[in-house]
Order: sequence, then C-alpha cells, then structure tokens
Amino acid sequence: MEGSLKIFRIFGIDIKIHFSWWIVFFLLSWSLSTAFFPQFFPGYLVKTYWLMGVVSALLLFVSVLLHELSHSLVAKAKNIKVESITLFFFGGVAGITKEDLKPSSEFMMAIAGPLFSLLLSGLFFVVYKFNGNVIWTGITFYLYQINLMLALFNLVPGFPLDGGRALRAILYAYFKDLKKATYIAAMGGKFFGGFLFFLGMISLISGVGNALWFIFLGGFLYFLAGMSYQQVVIKETLSKIPLKQLITAVVSVSPELNFSDLIKKYTNSGEEVFLVGDDKFSGILDTRKIDKMQIQMQNMLKLKQLSVPLSKIKGLKINDNAYTAFSKFSENGVNILPVYEKDKLLGFVTRDIIMHRLIWDLKFSGLKERKK
Repeated sequence: MEGSLKIFRIFGIDIKIHFSWWIVFFLLSWSLSTAFFPQFFPGYLVKTYWLMGVVSALLLFVSVLLHELSHSLVAKAKNIKVESITLFFFGGVAGITKEDLKPSSEFMMAIAGPLFSLLLSGLFFVVYKFNGNVIWTGITFYLYQINLMLALFNLVPGFPLDGGRALRAILYAYFKDLKKATYIAAMGGKFFGGFLFFLGMISLISGVGNALWFIFLGGFLYFLAGMSYQQVVIKETLSKIPLKQLITAVVSVSPELNFSDLIKKYTNSGEEVFLVGDDKFSGILDTRKIDKMQIQMQNMLKLKQLSVPLSKIKGLKINDNAYTAFSKFSENGVNILPVYEKDKLLGFVTRDIIMHRLIWDLKFSGLKERKK
C-alpha cells in the first residue's frame, strides 16, 4: 500500500505502518496527556501525564497489531498466505493472496480479532485493579476501555467490520452466493455507518458529544461498505471471463527507431501501446506514460530507451481469467500485460479491454454466456 513503511517482520509477515499513523499517534498522545489523564487522575506533573499519554498510545498500537495478527495467524493456520499487515492506528489491512475463502475459514479469521481484543481488555482490567503504581493504573484504565470498545465496535454485523465479515461467512454458507451474502452484509455496514453519521449530526447541532468523530467514522464506514460490495461484483464478473477471449495483438516496432519517427508514422493510427522488439530486445512502450519532451530529445531517443523490458513485467498465463489481469495491472502499475503459453508470447491484454468488457457485462446481463 502506498504511503506505508515496513518496520519489521514476524511469523513470515511484513508489518508496515501507514503514514497517517504518525499523525494520529501525535494527536492521541496530546489528547490523552492534556485532557483524559488530567481529568481522571488529577494532581500530577505535566511530564507524568505526557509519559502516560505516549506509553498508552504506543500500547494501543501494540493492541491493534495483536488484533490484526490474530486474524493473520488464523489465516496461516488455514493455509492461507498472508504477505503483510499495513497498520493504521485503529485498524489494519492484511495482504492475503488467496481470494476465495471458505465460509468457515472467513468466519474464524473474522471473529479472531474481536475475541483477542476482548482478552486484552480483560488482561488490562486485571492490571488496572490490582497494581499499585499510579502511572500503570492510569494507562491500563484507558487500555482496558479502548480494547473493549475496539472489540465491540468490530463485532457490529456490518461489512467490512469483523462482525460483518462473520455475518457474510454465515450468509455465504447458507445462500451459496458470495455476491448476495456480501450485499446483505454491506447493507448492514451502510446502515451502521449512516446511523453513526446521523448521531454525529445530532451531536453537532446539540453541541454534545464527539460530533466530528461520529460524522467522519460513519461516512468512512458507509463508503467502505459500498466499495467492498463493488469489489466483489467486479471479482465475480471478471473471474468468469477467460483471458484468451481478451488477447489482442500489438503493433511491433524496432528498438532502434527514433521516437520522432514513431510519432510521424503512427500519429493518426490511434495506437498508443507498442511492442518494441528484435532478436536482442523485447519491451513495451506505452506512450501514455511518456511526458512531454522537446523535439530535439524526440530525435535523439531510441524506442529501446523509452520501453519497459518484458523481463521486468509480471506476465499472465493463457489459463488465467480477466480478474487475475485486473489485479496485476495495479500490482505492476502498467496498462498492458503480456500473455504466455509456457514460454511463448501469445499477445497482450490491456486495461482498457478489461474495463470495456467489465462495463458491458455489468450493463448487458445477456452477455454473460459467450462462446469461448
């Protein structure tokens, strides 16, 4: 994920933090140090409050990490590969390579996080009740409450929250229809998001409560629920389309051709992507990715210098489907991918072709059954 920094690796999983974490860490430390702890534990030095605030913020980060790790370790136990976890402050995103999860596996993965947060809440509560140090009393007082809130919030049966994922797994097992199950669970997420947004607006009007927080959280959850359903619809549609239906030929040009000569020859052709190749070099030239340049430079540069070698592009196999290509476009940051049968180059698939087919299949349901 863009804007993320890898900090360490554990259990074979890369742990990354998003840049937004630093902003929230500072704001949370400041809020706890200047408002929360002085209110509940008055009479101490400013530096004591700052110590409590910073340590609490760090331990909340650890709590969120353990919450996300519980999801990932259950996934690994189910032989589902997890490449990374990207942490925001109050949640995270796991990089799971397997797309098709059994309902039982998704249910176990979903419920593991909230259950672990409940366990952490209980442990922090015990420390809060029985330790004699005022600093740790204050820190654990906050942490047992925030972990309890994290668990209960995630148990709400609205996708993409953990409770919504568990609900989707149950519905998927019952209906045998992932799209239908996701739709129902996502509607739960949109309803809950709308409810939070409504509470925020009421709080804003009345001047009571954390209005902006509820408005932001509700709007964000509503957006994520809708987007999550759209992603499932895209996957369901594209996964049914064999890649061999979408292969296209690309105009082949010499690597030694000047860029200016390419422009003269193909200006009116409508072609934007070219296969640059001979016996010594094979690459892709996507003119949409080339910035404006002076005429002198156009005359100097060879196409080989502007092309991306095929060896640096993760290609597709003839037996892949359109969704595999759709996913790899984002991974590679390109708009065209080569298609191979064993080591033989058969042709190319472009992002435009994939998107055109997706739009037509969504718009005209009668196109679902096609001759292969």
